[in-house]
Amino acid sequence: MKSKVFAVTLLASTTMIGYSNIVLAETCYEAGGYVSTENITSTLQIGNINLELNDESGAVLSETGSLVGNITGSDGYFTTFLSHKARFSQGDSFVSNDDTAVPDFQYGNPVRNVDSNGNACSFWITETISDITKGTRLFKNVTSVNITAEGYISSCPGENENYFSLSGSLCVE
Repeated sequence: MKSKVFAVTLLASTTMIGYSNIVLAETCYEAGGYVSTENITSTLQIGNINLELNDESGAVLSETGSLVGNITGSDGYFTTFLSHKARFSQGDSFVSNDDTAVPDFQYGNPVRNVDSNGNACSFWITETISDITKGTRLFKNVTSVNITAEGYISSCPGENENYFSLSGSLCVE
């Protein structure tokens, strides 16, 4: 009897050790798409995100969902910090934290437009998303994210919108 208990214990221990050595494989996707939001307050934007994630065989995710952006702080100079919450109709969602937005000098001047008094009211901006803190479904186990959003923000009269093109990568376990 002792030898049967020992054999079962040994088998169970070996099996559990085998499972504990299994490493989940990381899968990385190329990210693309766009974001379009409106300014609700000086720190809150609400709109849509169109996101496509591709691997070598094609699109793994291609959806349009809702997006809420919140300005959470600033370094006092040129960098603004944000968080974003995205929800898609198939149940995928994510929350990003400490996204950074900086003026984009690609056109020589980050000012995109001025109001009738000559005050800057729209700017070229580059945002970087590098930390997804929470997610569901595809975004549940994000191991790394490096997505750049290039576009503009505007609070000009008659143009209360922000638009960004997305590119980069996202890896999950």
